[in-house]
Amino acid sequence: MNTEHPLYKWFTPEIADRSARILKRPAALKIEGLHKSFDHKGTPVKVLNEIDFTAYKREFICVVGPSGCGKSTLARLIAGLETHEQGAIVIDDNTVTGPGPDRGMVFQSYSLFPWLTIKQNVMFGLTQAGMAYNTAEAEAFQWIDLVGLTKFADAYPHQLSGGMKQRVAIIRALANQPKILLMDEPFAALDPQNRLKMQQYLLEIWQNIDITIFFITHDLDEAIYLADRILVLEANPGQVVEALEVPLPRPRKADTLLSPEFLATKAYLEKLVHPEHEEIDMDDKLSMVRMVPVNSEVPDIF
Repeated sequence: MNTEHPLYKWFTPEIADRSARILKRPAALKIEGLHKSFDHKGTPVKVLNEIDFTAYKREFICVVGPSGCGKSTLARLIAGLETHEQGAIVIDDNTVTGPGPDRGMVFQSYSLFPWLTIKQNVMFGLTQAGMAYNTAEAEAFQWIDLVGLTKFADAYPHQLSGGMKQRVAIIRALANQPKILLMDEPFAALDPQNRLKMQQYLLEIWQNIDITIFFITHDLDEAIYLADRILVLEANPGQVVEALEVPLPRPRKADTLLSPEFLATKAYLEKLVHPEHEEIDMDDKLSMVRMVPVNSEVPDIF
């Protein structure tokens, strides 16, 4: 981070050392000159424009930006679920041309098979890849134990809370040992308390396995709490504004969200994601039909 950056004062020697060590690791993901358009009534609409970015081995990347900037589209392109018309996505020197076992993906919805038990859900990818049943079962139990759900191994998804289902979705993706875990707003449906618990679970898992995480979120607090770096996109079309190094030491705890460096980082991100020219004009009133009698008593809020 250069000395003129607004967050430079929080970029301590510890943070600088962490950043230097990350950049010395092999590249896990390279995105080079990526363009993506969708067809709208016969007219191509550009969603992503000239995306260039490199994520390094075991790095935790969060992606933020306003609605419509292409965050989810970017994750789906990396997963190989969609195609792009220009540029390249490279994982460990292999160009992405479609889905593959080197990537796992967790969606906002839990996407578990409701007719399978928790153990069977985690085993599914392993057995499909040809692993023997007993080996897959032992492997599944290790992952289930890692997230504290051993006593629920024979339960079905409908018997679990939302947070528990998402834990299962995460370990099911990780059981196949992908190199990159793609997460598209996985905790958005959870209440604040369970969301923080899931963030802590995810950090513990990430710290204990060899995985690079590419995490999409609308929540700036979540991005700052989790990430090594935050990729900020702008909309229309989606393009990179900044790859921000998070100036917070690890490990991070709940009280991290109240620290001055956290609050300064959030204020800086707010300006990037919601520039001044996008602020809501309070004089821009909605055009509405009056649905109460003219002489009714309505609170004078304006």
